Amino acid sequence: MDTFVEHLVKRQSSSADTLKKVGIVVAAVILFVLLLFASPFLGPFSFFAIAAACGVVFGAYWLITSMNVEYEYILTGDEIDVDKIIAQRKRKRLLTVKVGTFERFAPYNPDMYDPNDFDNCVMACIAPDDPETYCAVFQHPTLGHTLLIFNPDDRILEGVKHALPRRRKQDEDSDWD
Repeated sequence: MDTFVEHLVKRQSSSADTLKKVGIVVAAVILFVLLLFASPFLGPFSFFAIAAACGVVFGAYWLITSMNVEYEYILTGDEIDVDKIIAQRKRKRLLTVKVGTFERFAPYNPDMYDPNDFDNCVMACIAPDDPETYCAVFQHPTLGHTLLIFNPDDRILEGVKHALPRRRKQDEDSDWD
């Protein structure tokens, strides 16, 4: 029987994200006001200043909404796909990996796993300090030694449990009994 499970999580905004949004709004307001006040002095080119002011507003909207990030996990059989969805308008595949290649799969503990110890770290989670965050360590053909940090739900966890090789399920370090 083939397994197919999808799960979507929304990344929490950090204080850095909030600061970026405030900075974008402040910069956009300043540019907008400057362009509008400059337009009467440009004579026949005032249309371009007004168009640029409208472009600034649209650009600010685009940048702020681009900070809304969701991650989708799709488990199909023994393969998991992780996609990044930006502002519900753009989808990017972060990775595809076979669950059987997992060297380790357990709840994420930042003290045990330093992202700098890996060739690649794929952070596809709500927040790294969330108690429901898990990690998987594996060798990926293109990304190298990879650490995946994500928030699977119970259905994904159960699917991964069934797809893990028997020897991994019995490891004493494993999350599974």
